[in-house]
Amino acid sequence: MENGLILNLRGVNLNPESDPEDMVSLRMWVTESAIVSARIRKVWAIDAIRQSAQAGTAPVSVGRFLAELTHGLTNRIETVSLGLEEQTDELEEAVAENRPLPVGKLSRLRQAVIKMRRFINPQREAIATLAGLENWIIAPDEIALLRETANRTRRIVEELDATRDRLSALQDHIEADRAHALSRNSYVLSVVAAIFLPLGFLTGLFGVNVAGMPGTSAPLAFWMLTGVSILGGLALFVIFKFSKWL
Repeated sequence: MENGLILNLRGVNLNPESDPEDMVSLRMWVTESAIVSARIRKVWAIDAIRQSAQAGTAPVSVGRFLAELTHGLTNRIETVSLGLEEQTDELEEAVAENRPLPVGKLSRLRQAVIKMRRFINPQREAIATLAGLENWIIAPDEIALLRETANRTRRIVEELDATRDRLSALQDHIEADRAHALSRNSYVLSVVAAIFLPLGFLTGLFGVNVAGMPGTSAPLAFWMLTGVSILGGLALFVIFKFSKWL
């Protein structure tokens, strides 16, 4: 805008009791001789430059300030991104070894990756656009650093995309295992019900209290009915086995 530049960047939230993916916004007005920045929460990349200024090694130009700032933001973002990737590796190992996963960890990790990717992808475009301002106040060596930072940001976005896809695959795998277990249990219950259905009809038939029921006066009638039921159940089991229903 006119002789200045409005630059909006994001940094990972490294403040105490905060989630890193809850990224902190940093807004700047940049001219040839000054930079005015505004933020609500602490940005550690800015704090590192402040400490350098206090030590007498502050950036010597506006372009160097922007190059070091974007480089510092990207370093911290990359560290958090690698941490998310390592957590994904642990989840994959746990699933492969059939170990129980912490409750809600997979969903929280997916949300963290999605939130970071949503903020970092526009930042990649912003840094790439900034690196393309060759005829402005940024020196060639500073533009080279900005381009390197833009490339690293692009790699971070690609890593987050890969991590997101891996987490989606893990979620699908877990849901498929659960569906398979539910289907297997339902199948077993269906077979058991199919075996006991005729037996239930038989015992229900002989349990009616009407005149003329055979065996009411025979001492061994109960044991004969029990034996017939057992033989019937075994016969049904053999039939299901040969029919490949089991």
